[in-house]
Amino acid sequence: MTPDEILSQAPRVLSQKQREFYFEQGYLLVEEFVDRIWLKKLRDAIDRQVELSRKVTQSDSVFDLEPNHRSDDPRLRRVSSPCDQDPVFWQFLVESRIGDLLADLLGPDVKFYQSKLNFKWAKGGSEVKWHQDVPFFPHTNNAVLTCGTYIYDCGMEQGPLGVIPGSHKNPIYDHYNTKGVWTGDIQPEDLPSVPVGTAQYLCGPAGSITLHNYRTVHGSKANQSDIGRPLLLNVMSAADAVPYTHNPLHSKYEQQLIRGVPAKWAHHEEGRFLIPPDWSGGYTSIFDLQQKAGMPAAE
Repeated sequence: MTPDEILSQAPRVLSQKQREFYFEQGYLLVEEFVDRIWLKKLRDAIDRQVELSRKVTQSDSVFDLEPNHRSDDPRLRRVSSPCDQDPVFWQFLVESRIGDLLADLLGPDVKFYQSKLNFKWAKGGSEVKWHQDVPFFPHTNNAVLTCGTYIYDCGMEQGPLGVIPGSHKNPIYDHYNTKGVWTGDIQPEDLPSVPVGTAQYLCGPAGSITLHNYRTVHGSKANQSDIGRPLLLNVMSAADAVPYTHNPLHSKYEQQLIRGVPAKWAHHEEGRFLIPPDWSGGYTSIFDLQQKAGMPAAE
């Protein structure tokens, strides 16, 4: 759906001013949106994943581990597809108010694409370099966003999500280096054209929601505090946005609706889309890709 079509629908939980801000700036922060009951369920589900990771000695398709992860001192970078790992994460999407919030920004028919649980462990949780999401999973139109849920309070010292206002209106940047290797971030030669000095860091108390369009440039700094920062991320789209390429994080829920009805027509917007590597085998996480300088370009 186009922004005008979405805005013509009556809002469910957001104000019209909030919706307009999102479409103008490419992001939105909604503080303390998730209630205490859901936060308790999500925290318990996250604790269960951390416990399971104690038995894992190296990163796999579910757990992406920091190099110094140990069974007696677990340090996670990511749990991939948490909706597939614990039913609470999927229930949160379909049963809580989050679906209505998403409908206010994507239109009445809202579709699930992927989920991930990103950790910034205390005392050094990894940074995420400036990047866009669209090069990882291009769709036929721009009604695609990432919804983040802060499980605990998140201040500047925990490495909150940072966004570049208005950058969703800019070109899609190359995420391959000059040797054709996928690095998962905007290349050094292109960064001077990105106004990183205008970055807004989305801090908030527990239960706050971050939302950014998949073309918006974003990243986050390392966590140097004594407090960890788990961030639940769900990538959602309008029902008429169709992915061009393999989903890098496979899920049994991919393309399932959480609100509305299936699209009868796909909506295509004009433009050129960077083709990512072949994700048919999946991947661990953006932390892994950026820190290892990724993988060779798709053949």
